[in-house]
Amino acid sequence: MRQSMRQSTLRVVTMLTLILAAAVTARAGEGSLSLAPAVIMLRGTAGQSTTQTMKLTNGASKPFSFDLQAQDVVVRDGRRVFVAAGQLPGSIAATAAFTRRSVTLAPGESVRVDVTVTIPPKPSGRAILALFRGTTKMPRGSAGVTASLGMLLTFALADDVLASTTPLDVRPPTSSSNLTVAQQLSNSGTEPFVAIGTLAIIGRNGTLAGRTQAPPRRLLPGERTDIRAEYAGDLAPGHYRALMTYQLAATSVTSSAEFDVR
Repeated sequence: MRQSMRQSTLRVVTMLTLILAAAVTARAGEGSLSLAPAVIMLRGTAGQSTTQTMKLTNGASKPFSFDLQAQDVVVRDGRRVFVAAGQLPGSIAATAAFTRRSVTLAPGESVRVDVTVTIPPKPSGRAILALFRGTTKMPRGSAGVTASLGMLLTFALADDVLASTTPLDVRPPTSSSNLTVAQQLSNSGTEPFVAIGTLAIIGRNGTLAGRTQAPPRRLLPGERTDIRAEYAGDLAPGHYRALMTYQLAATSVTSSAEFDVR
């Protein structure tokens, strides 16, 4: 992944190297379209700029055309909302400059496009979507549809990471189902984060009886999501305590609940 900065440097979060290498894909008739990277997480301060490179590949059997644009990503009522560039005060998307305004890819062709973004003095959000908006219509039923792909860029401007959870709901294992735990995780701070959840099962004598991980979740400020983890190991009859811990950068959040296996 290439980075080019002006003034000073926005740091890519190194723990997300594997995530950054992933591509987002979209079905496009016979074949698919793919965009890499799918997500880039950056740290910095207002006034700094970053240039990132996106690679779009046409693996379909027909040519596709796209317009390049940016959208702000904000959270309302706990969910993400995409807003056109410049509609919000402090729009980060309004600063986005692409090296190309539009592209057309033949079957099997790839293209690289750079996008440069500058953090305004008082940003309205902490994320934007750098979007390849499809303009080629694909027939589906009586109407045509288009395929669009985007790269999410998130910006952390401080270390004030804060999360909250609902009480941990534990469903003990049965003869036909595994142990499951569920709760809602919320980003109650001002900065984005990735939560890496680990479920630990503690026995009556305090020993570790089992452990499993929940899929990582990326949350923007104000965003909330439902978390579910399942433990497939065997547990002997007895009394246990479930500990769910989320690692959030340099801090963590833990909740617990007791349960019995019969």
